[in-house]
Amino acid sequence: MSYCFNPHCQKPQNPAQNNFCQNCGAKLLLREHYRAIKPLGNGTYSRTFVAVDEDIPSKPLCVIKQFFPPSQGADVRKAAELFQREAVQLDRLGNHPQIPRLLAYFQQDKRQYLVQEFIEGENLAVEVQKQGAFSGNKIIELLEQLLPILEFVHHHQVIHRDIKPANIIRRSDASVKAATRGMEGGKNELVLVGFGSSKKLPNRAVSGSMTTIGSPEYTADEQLAGNPVFASDLYSLGVTCIELLTQMSPFKLRLGNTWAWREYLPRPIGGSLERILDKLLASDLAQRYPSAAEVLRDLERLQPTSWKCVETFAASDRVKCVAISPDSQILASGSEDNRIQLWYPGSGNSPEVLGNWMSAHSGWVQAIAFSPDGRLLITGSCDRALKVWDLGTKKLLRSLGDWFATHTGWVNAIAIDPTGNLVVSGSADCTIKIWTVSSGKQVRSINAHDAWVESVAIDPRGKFIASGGGDRLVKLWELSTGKPVATLAQHTDAVGCVAFSPDGQILASGSRDKTLKLWQVSNGEELTTLTHSDWIGCVAFSPRSPLVAAGTRNGAIALANPYTGESLAILKAHSAAVNSVAFSPNSEAIVSGSADGSIKIWQQSG
Repeated sequence: MSYCFNPHCQKPQNPAQNNFCQNCGAKLLLREHYRAIKPLGNGTYSRTFVAVDEDIPSKPLCVIKQFFPPSQGADVRKAAELFQREAVQLDRLGNHPQIPRLLAYFQQDKRQYLVQEFIEGENLAVEVQKQGAFSGNKIIELLEQLLPILEFVHHHQVIHRDIKPANIIRRSDASVKAATRGMEGGKNELVLVGFGSSKKLPNRAVSGSMTTIGSPEYTADEQLAGNPVFASDLYSLGVTCIELLTQMSPFKLRLGNTWAWREYLPRPIGGSLERILDKLLASDLAQRYPSAAEVLRDLERLQPTSWKCVETFAASDRVKCVAISPDSQILASGSEDNRIQLWYPGSGNSPEVLGNWMSAHSGWVQAIAFSPDGRLLITGSCDRALKVWDLGTKKLLRSLGDWFATHTGWVNAIAIDPTGNLVVSGSADCTIKIWTVSSGKQVRSINAHDAWVESVAIDPRGKFIASGGGDRLVKLWELSTGKPVATLAQHTDAVGCVAFSPDGQILASGSRDKTLKLWQVSNGEELTTLTHSDWIGCVAFSPRSPLVAAGTRNGAIALANPYTGESLAILKAHSAAVNSVAFSPNSEAIVSGSADGSIKIWQQSG
């Protein structure tokens, strides 16, 4: 088909071979070689077409934008200026592979025309309608692709001023291959368009303010006031991200100067990414990212994947459990020789051993945890006892329970609530017990599982207990009442470990069925399953990074992003089962304890 360029033509469609419109007689070829074949859209003073360049044998597609002012006036003159500016900006910026190239700019029949590279694909406004809300991983990929484009644009002293989903096109597979020929992979599959609103910053300060331009729902306050800066584009990018994550209009997500978007997330994206988006969305320029480069630096910190062992301790027997003090100065371990040992990283000192023949455990030390203030250490053992140790005096402070309120089976796991007031224990007697630390008295006993309770955890808000048992089930309970909340029944073997993410949105469970499952706490939905080569015996979340570590029976530590399900690395950690893993409070170190009798400290490398 050949489409007539005359905006007043009543029947613009023509046979493909025509050179003149059969309705109005207008020329169908611009400059004797551009032929419009399909309209793309209309603006107030412009129309856009898909066209072919018939001067080139392959007849490549291009996009023609036509400016047709109906009358004269200030608004029309301004629109003409913007049209010309778009051509100038594309000429300046179009050598970037993710910005359309300007092919021609000219006037014909008193109308302006802009011809640019055709980007085959769909814009993100269409994509999100078809495919649904973006995941956190997809947003990270979007940011990783668009931020370098903005760096390039801003380096040329240009502010885009109209970043939104409709102005971001994802190339189709065929288009990616053509566009990346001779380049690495398809990393430039997202293309930034819509430079009609862009503005080159003046070389010197000017009085007054610029004209307010952009789509209001995506536009920062300073741009609405006519004073855009580079960070205004970052704000619009942040708004674009939360719209793609929630599928909600930005107008519905903003309450005054604050944003309320988290409650509309269909699945967790992780606190680290949330903080990056919050900083992009800051109304106050002083609180917002000043440059694309700074956002990229924070994104690089999201997924540390390279770790190396920096220190190894030799315990006296197979290590069952490890924990790190809140100030990261002490490591505590429990082992099969019934010992509780305290280690001091970097000091070279021998470990201290807690307890004597009267106060020490008489069975394997299976579970260990520091109180939130770091003053106490709580331990659980195969001797069925729970003990509280004062780390100031290194003496036993009290045992939990009495002759009539103790576990009747091995204590396999313990967890301390965020206040430090309550301890939860899980036992081979199939029960979960809740204790008051200060008095040592039992608050509640829950008949939790039909087989031994192997693992327990408390969410960061102190609202839920999670437990895993030999009955292959993961269960959620209210901490305050002990009432059941949910049963998650997808594992096919005993559940050896459970842990909550730092934001409390995700629960991880590891099993002898060789899987690590990630669950959304709010609705019990299984988010993803990661399969490993052996049993998973322990799991821990990084407090600050989107990272989960799982220890396996064959001595490996598997690292993954819990919000995307992406497997990041496998550390060949120990020569026997990894029984316990823990992150330092600053997320810079992982501590692992193994049945090979060693404790190792791992730090990020590179």
